[in-house]
Amino acid sequence: MVRPVVFLGVSMVKKSYYFESLRKFSRRAASGIIAIILVMTVFTTWIFADVEQPPINLPPLEEVNCASYIVVNRSTGAVVISKDEDKRIYPASMTKVMTVALALEYLNPQDYVTVSQTAMDATTPNSTMMGLQVGEEVQISELLYGAMLPSGNDAANVLGEAVAAKGLEQSCVVLPTPSEPDTSQTGETETPVPPSLLTVFSLMMNNKAAELGLLNTNFTNTNGLHNDNHYTTASDLAVIMDYALSFEDFVTVINTPTHVFKATNKHTYDGWSIARNTNYLLNDPWVLGKDTKVAQVVGGKTGTTIVAGTGMAAYSINKNGSEMITIVCGIPYDVSKKQTVFVASVMDAGAQECFNQDPVVRVSGNVMDYRPCNAPIGFEAEGIVGTTAPEPEVTPDTQVEPTKIQESVNTDTTRKDNNKEEDENFFDKHPIASIIGLVVIVFIIAVVFLIIIPAVVHRKRKKRSGRSSHDGIRRI
Repeated sequence: MVRPVVFLGVSMVKKSYYFESLRKFSRRAASGIIAIILVMTVFTTWIFADVEQPPINLPPLEEVNCASYIVVNRSTGAVVISKDEDKRIYPASMTKVMTVALALEYLNPQDYVTVSQTAMDATTPNSTMMGLQVGEEVQISELLYGAMLPSGNDAANVLGEAVAAKGLEQSCVVLPTPSEPDTSQTGETETPVPPSLLTVFSLMMNNKAAELGLLNTNFTNTNGLHNDNHYTTASDLAVIMDYALSFEDFVTVINTPTHVFKATNKHTYDGWSIARNTNYLLNDPWVLGKDTKVAQVVGGKTGTTIVAGTGMAAYSINKNGSEMITIVCGIPYDVSKKQTVFVASVMDAGAQECFNQDPVVRVSGNVMDYRPCNAPIGFEAEGIVGTTAPEPEVTPDTQVEPTKIQESVNTDTTRKDNNKEEDENFFDKHPIASIIGLVVIVFIIAVVFLIIIPAVVHRKRKKRSGRSSHDGIRRI
């Protein structure tokens, strides 16, 4: 009786042990599967996480909300596309295109001028400024950047006074004859007060506008602060932009993304301010799209006030070699953040129409070859290899010479250099295969450590336990 009872007990113990082992194994297997799923989830989330710049879609031309626009082929003088181009608008800081152009015509960029109290008094507290101080001795070239990049009204005023002084010195401006003072009540003779230098400069601006044949333009200040009598049109601004582009230094300035100001007697260390270009399309030309016929965005000048809204006067090079001037005016102030995409839409549409009229590719590369910054995947440069981007390459069969950009205009950002092969690894070339391979490796490692190794260890323990049990029975 003892023997059957013993075997029955051993059998029950074995069944209980097998059940417990199966339960533990199932628990380990379930834990292993959950761990694998978690690892794969985290891994694939990391692999597919996209923090790159996403591409965007430009609004169609008919959805561009602005008072007027015009795109002119500067190479031929022909208007490519336009909307209400002769409608009177307020230019805001696009006024500074005329101010800087006159400064380049009359002044030496290497000369120095002293900031006056009257120049500073003619600004407003909430307006954009370069950061000058009364009595500061500053170089003309620094003022050019200060007026165009951060759109400094103080810099524009100082330039205006310097130009007016030079114009009076050279007798280049005829002052209006002052009216006789009214002495009927006082009986005293009053000496006529001469106009201020800023008033003289406004006169010089209007004289230049008349010289350029502009009939719908009148300037009252250097910077574009609102005045009901300070107005122009998109078509007139295109002519002013063309005049300014005749100065190579103007092209250099508008093509500059940032400028670090050097020390003066008031700001005693280099780098006291870093000016950043308000033309965002200059740094992100990829906004125009992969298929744009714009080959290079050279630069431009923005302008914004509450009354005027916002806009831009821009200069670009087309794929067929044409120089293009794009003017967009009167984007409502409440949608001023759309300035870049609206201007890009007009520029792109004008470039396409210009290319349709002359469908010959004369300029190599694309917009990213000349300013490769912050582009989405797929918008990389096409034809430039090296540390700097050359000027647009034009084939000999064209008379167009869109090479007014100086060597200093070349981009300081490198995208694809001679070390390209070293920078690219297998994962960059074959991302899908890499993901699958890594997932398989993680799965195998998880199976080995969570299932196979525990099972082998358990089997060995089971054998040792079985031998001990039989030895005990035999002893009984």
